Amino acid sequence: MADIKPVVMVPDDNARAYAESSAPAREEEGGPALHATDEMRRLATPWTVAIARAHLLESCDISQGVILDPACGSATQLAALCSTLNRPGLGVELSGAAAPLAAINLEQCSVWSGGDWGHSSRILWGDGTVAESILQTYHHNIGVTSAIALLHIDPARPQDAQKHTLEEMQPRLDHLLSSWAPFLPREPALILDLSPRLSDEQRLQVESIISSIWGDVKTTWQWMTQGRGRIDRLSLWVGPVADPQSYRLVRLTKSGDMNILTGLQKVPENEGCPVEVGQHLTIVDPSLVASQLTESWRERAVVDGDGNWLNLTGRRPTFISGEAIMDNEAVKGFVQITGQIVGTASEVSFESLSELATTANQLGLSSLKLRCQIEPDIQPKLQSAIDREMKQFGSEVNTSQGFITEAGEGYVICNQA
Repeated sequence: MADIKPVVMVPDDNARAYAESSAPAREEEGGPALHATDEMRRLATPWTVAIARAHLLESCDISQGVILDPACGSATQLAALCSTLNRPGLGVELSGAAAPLAAINLEQCSVWSGGDWGHSSRILWGDGTVAESILQTYHHNIGVTSAIALLHIDPARPQDAQKHTLEEMQPRLDHLLSSWAPFLPREPALILDLSPRLSDEQRLQVESIISSIWGDVKTTWQWMTQGRGRIDRLSLWVGPVADPQSYRLVRLTKSGDMNILTGLQKVPENEGCPVEVGQHLTIVDPSLVASQLTESWRERAVVDGDGNWLNLTGRRPTFISGEAIMDNEAVKGFVQITGQIVGTASEVSFESLSELATTANQLGLSSLKLRCQIEPDIQPKLQSAIDREMKQFGSEVNTSQGFITEAGEGYVICNQA
């Protein structure tokens, strides 16, 4: 492809007919109708995520110019960036089947957003690493010369994302960034989307690529989670789009709001501690552990460092504190459940149901949620059985909800905050 001149994809009637026949448009939640094959949808960034990430740029000081995505796929993320920042977009796609769809999508998003950025936006079919040829084709087509304000890249990765090397990304980051470096500002604005399973060693390799080209430029690693106990996105933000802090964790809620935690990665302290009735127990999102921002969360959650980590593994990292945790977005946004310890239990099983329900009722609780390590096929049955036992006591007197979880050698019962 390096010897083939990039081709501008024109979103005309023929392209629209092709898009409708090969990949009928579907409306995205809160967004425009986009064309993509089932395989492309599996790999593409959902619109709700794409637009949320774009909103993070609204406070950044990005120079004037075009937003470049040299491996744009269906152009979902490119369209979200253009719509939010009201900047024209230049997308390049190597697949001749996907490029026309991207052109239609970018045009439809321009109409949907009501912005004027669509007039100078283009999708090119070609190799995204041949920077000079791409820019020549683009500038000739729009009739003016435009600087690049932001480069976003989400390289294709092997299906076995847990074992792939940086060299297996397509296009390769080192080749792509070296090709575009002469056409970017001295301190470029870059967003590199990478596998959330990237190892620490691989992240250092990415940083080494950036520093070998641009020197000591500001960077921020960003983890994004939508809950469910996992990291959905890992990206490196460079230059004007980087945060003052080197690490950032973003929790995207179902409503589209974002809880943001920034800080430095630190080794967690005091894992394992005595547990007593009267203390407060908090189960946090595992994304805190994955991003290594547990201590940044602790600093915001309690006064003067009060509290200890009881557990930092599995699906329920657990924090113990003398007082209730702070009620703010940077803290509560990464909490699964929290409450005060009001009692203990030695067993959670079908045989102990009656005793558990009686104890919970005596502690003033009207319900008891299971937050324990239980086999997935057993958990819903056990929860339903506990719910039936609790209903026998009625709820006229007790109205507080509770939960039970592992702590030390046994279990603790908590009054949910």
